[in-house]
Amino acid sequence: MFLLAAKKVAESVTEKNLKEGRIYPRLKEIREISIKIAVQIAEECYKNGTAMLYPEPEDKEAFIRAQVYSVDYDELINKTYDWPAPDMKQGFPFPPVCHVSMDD
Repeated sequence: MFLLAAKKVAESVTEKNLKEGRIYPRLKEIREISIKIAVQIAEECYKNGTAMLYPEPEDKEAFIRAQVYSVDYDELINKTYDWPAPDMKQGFPFPPVCHVSMDD
């Protein structure tokens, strides 16, 4: 299996990479290369009977893509909300608080 992965990585190195002095593909391409490696390994596993997932997925690439961790996140900061002007008189959307002292 390691040899399959090494061959796929080697095939992914372009002439442009070599001219830039790279012996590996660019890091931004690693996700797609990893998927291609996983598909090739899955095909080999089903061919030689070492696969552990049955029934065999019809579209192995689609199945593998569905399993890949996604690094796309929703916004981490909440979107702002424009409160109606009457609610903003105190600077925040809560009713005013009466501060009554016991000394009064």
